[in-house]
Amino acid sequence: MSDKEDTPLTDTGFDSDARKRKSKSPSTFASSESKRVKSELDDLDSDDIAKQYKRFLNSPKFNLNSEELFCICRKPDHGSLMISCDGCEEWFHTKCMKIDNQHLGLLDRFYCKFCHWKGKGVTRWNRKCRRPLCWKAARTKEESKYCSDECGKSFLRLKLTGSLHFSKEDINFVIHYCDTHANLEQLGLKFPELEVVANQDLDKLPPLVKDSIEENDLQQTKLRAEIDILLKKRDYVLLIKKRNETINEMLTELVGDNQETEKSKKGKKKLTRPKKIDLCCFDKNVSKDIDDPKSVPDLAGAASQTSPSVYNLFKEEIDGVLLAYQAEDHSNNSICLQDRRKCLRHNGWYSLLQDKTWKKLNELKASLETLKLARENALREYSISIYEQDENTQERPTPELLAQPIEGQN
Repeated sequence: MSDKEDTPLTDTGFDSDARKRKSKSPSTFASSESKRVKSELDDLDSDDIAKQYKRFLNSPKFNLNSEELFCICRKPDHGSLMISCDGCEEWFHTKCMKIDNQHLGLLDRFYCKFCHWKGKGVTRWNRKCRRPLCWKAARTKEESKYCSDECGKSFLRLKLTGSLHFSKEDINFVIHYCDTHANLEQLGLKFPELEVVANQDLDKLPPLVKDSIEENDLQQTKLRAEIDILLKKRDYVLLIKKRNETINEMLTELVGDNQETEKSKKGKKKLTRPKKIDLCCFDKNVSKDIDDPKSVPDLAGAASQTSPSVYNLFKEEIDGVLLAYQAEDHSNNSICLQDRRKCLRHNGWYSLLQDKTWKKLNELKASLETLKLARENALREYSISIYEQDENTQERPTPELLAQPIEGQN
């Protein structure tokens, strides 16, 4: 590619209209060949190109004044900028080829539409320098987005000083405040709390904020106590499940031993597998302990022991169930001794008890998180109000409503 005109090009700014003329100007980045081909030949089919090429070849080379004719317009050189085709070496006006003059610095190879139609090649563009007012090719071989180091510095300087949100003073502060890149990445991730807030010095806070904080802390303390009790109840419910499994296992072994003893007395040698016992084991005392919000089961802390024996924890209850089952006395026992599959009254009682415990525990935890967030937001709003006062802006009201009523509390 070569230029017929020696006049240097002047820089022009981004033009909104130029961005819309996709068929008249190259992309600011390297375009794919298929898109470029479509923009040049979108309105022409093969027959039209063939007819135009035939007229181009048959057209005169000189006019009546013996001036050499160029381009598809067949006009002489009157000073308009022209480029040479790398395929046929004919000269074409940039205007006729729909190429913006300021984009010429981005051309790598130029092929006219006739050479493209004949398959000699396609026009290729270099990546544009990232700086908006520069129309030179970027140094892609050096893996740079800029045509020169000066352009790179100018672009970054424009990005910093031309921001609507940062002034030169802000940038100067950041440069001196962040001595490392890691500190720069962490800048702004954490809210700059006031010293009185960071140290949790409530006595130095305004009375309204202090009272709200103290009320919030009091409610959090109550919630944590309830959560602690409920966690013990949850562990107790898990122990009850193990107790019931132990009862059924021991009864199954006991019944099996009795069957073997009876068969040995009758002289029968055939052994059969003992029937598995699966009792309901609903315990009304357990249900009362779980439903009472202030009740803590006596064995609530047993689950935290290193290796507790379920039988030792519930020895009195388990022995009572074994004796009552053998005596077929179901009247004076707090534990239901009916077959689990036949006991319609207590159907699914353990699952309901477990679900109730977990649901209440999740509700209390959610309420505690709400109080924590309210406390944090109120202190944050107080810090913001102080910052705004320092900037001589309109004073914001002191935040209120730190303590929020929790359902079920007085």
